Amino acid sequence: MKAFKIILSLVLSSSLLFSCLDTDLEEAVEKDDFYQNLDDADAAILGLYSKVQDLAAPLVVLNELRGDLMDVTSNASDDLMEISLHKPGKDNEWANVLQFYSVIQYCNDILYNFDKMKKENKLTLEEYNERYSDVGAIRSWIYYQLGVHYNKIPYITYPVSSVDDMVNNTGKMMEVGELVDSLILFMEGLPTLEDYADSKLITGSVPNTSPSFTLVPFFINKKCLLGDLYLFNDKFEDAARTYREVMAITEDADATGNNEKYRVRTYTYTGGNPTWFQIIYARNLDEDASSLINAWKNMFSLPADDRYAKNEMIWEMTFDYKYAPTYPFVELFANYGKGKYLLKPSVYAVNEFWGGEAQKNQIPYDARGISGGISETSQGEYIIAKYLTDYKVDKPFEQQGKWFLYRAALLHLRYAEAVNRIGYYKLASAFLNNGIASTFTWTPNDGRDAYRADSIQVSGWGPGKPYPAPFYFDARMSNQPSLRAPWRDHGGVRNRANLPAVVIPASDSLHFIEKKLVKEAGLELGFEGHRWIDLIRIARRLEKENSGSGSDFLREVMTRKYELSGQTAPNFSDPDKWYLNFYN
Repeated sequence: MKAFKIILSLVLSSSLLFSCLDTDLEEAVEKDDFYQNLDDADAAILGLYSKVQDLAAPLVVLNELRGDLMDVTSNASDDLMEISLHKPGKDNEWANVLQFYSVIQYCNDILYNFDKMKKENKLTLEEYNERYSDVGAIRSWIYYQLGVHYNKIPYITYPVSSVDDMVNNTGKMMEVGELVDSLILFMEGLPTLEDYADSKLITGSVPNTSPSFTLVPFFINKKCLLGDLYLFNDKFEDAARTYREVMAITEDADATGNNEKYRVRTYTYTGGNPTWFQIIYARNLDEDASSLINAWKNMFSLPADDRYAKNEMIWEMTFDYKYAPTYPFVELFANYGKGKYLLKPSVYAVNEFWGGEAQKNQIPYDARGISGGISETSQGEYIIAKYLTDYKVDKPFEQQGKWFLYRAALLHLRYAEAVNRIGYYKLASAFLNNGIASTFTWTPNDGRDAYRADSIQVSGWGPGKPYPAPFYFDARMSNQPSLRAPWRDHGGVRNRANLPAVVIPASDSLHFIEKKLVKEAGLELGFEGHRWIDLIRIARRLEKENSGSGSDFLREVMTRKYELSGQTAPNFSDPDKWYLNFYN
């Protein structure tokens, strides 16, 4: 394997190094001299994540602009217009596969050297397991993203001489279904799927950043990724089991802490500043639109080390203006300061998607879009606001913010999608609508009027008939006996947004719920880089069940964006047309 130099001043320029490592950023070393100890291994990982941050803009653009909720402005480049129309040319900067394969090549090199370090006893088995698994998961995640957009791609898992050699290796081309199966096998074989336990990578804080942050949510959640891979290839029981393991993270904690992490909680608002994320109204003013308190959107403005943000954000990367790479979303979305206002919410998204919902109090919009992830300016322009909460008008040169990669609501909706396909429709409805306690409440069978703590608010077929794992959730709360179960405050995704429950029909509930879940994912997670993945996953599944139904689904979802913007919709009539051309 050809040796090359690792230029630390370029690759390892992340601000994270200043707190975690004693590394000379101006030094360039031969890689064979670099991988000598644990600090070198950690420096390589932080350098990798710095390179992953360079993919933030292209991944959000590909996953959202190809969907129905994001559109170009009059300021947009031809390259962005091509992405919106699903017709990027060979030189399109946003669809350039080399930017992804350069990170994959770096992953391959790190993994090769970690194997070597373990063999030479430069890493303990525990140190190796954590770090090898993390880098392997990042590589799998990037390959998964490429497969979703290009369908057939080269799958290379060993270092090669150059990135060009990787993308030109047509002998290693894999279709996305086969690719995902290979990624699943690799992920299942990783030394660990657990998060970092006790490492400088997570125990150190990052000084001189605003807002300050720790590294705890910075690294990929391997179980969430594995669950997504299972779900994409219709391995529903495996997906449900893996997602459920993430949800269970604090179920064994004491009663004061077992109901917070990743729970999508709802409470009755009685005043003060809510520390949970919910669409609420001032007390006794539920029907007054001016009394709306959009506490749901606070999750995007809180720093990563905030105790409440950690209950929602599973994987989140923070960009600070003092350090490279530059936060890319100001230029794309802001219409002030350094922003170029290149992308915006689609007219369909504003008027019919979020604007087509009505809250429980009949306020005629979904506040997660209108007043949440979207802002209307005094000039009547709509901007994608959830990425701009850390960017201040009076400090235009301080481009900083966060990249929201995975959060609790996404976990819940994808779990619901899996259990719905298995046949647990009522459980899927609980996650979509009103939560476990409200959905699974029964009148006792012995004639007593009072509910019994041992027979209600547990997911199951009836009192004393709970679902088996991984479909069991305990939402009980009682004083006699004293019981505070971990899912007692679970509210459901729509209920948290003050939206009425979706009524599930008796016939064809499976497909009905599935389409409602993917719509809800758009309402909840719009612009966060999941939309096209969700759409293509459902389209592929429907197409396998009934030829042509996947294309019908994409046309149904996508057409209005183009109609309202005066554009011709892309041709989704054939599954081959769902993917981008892989230029090499």
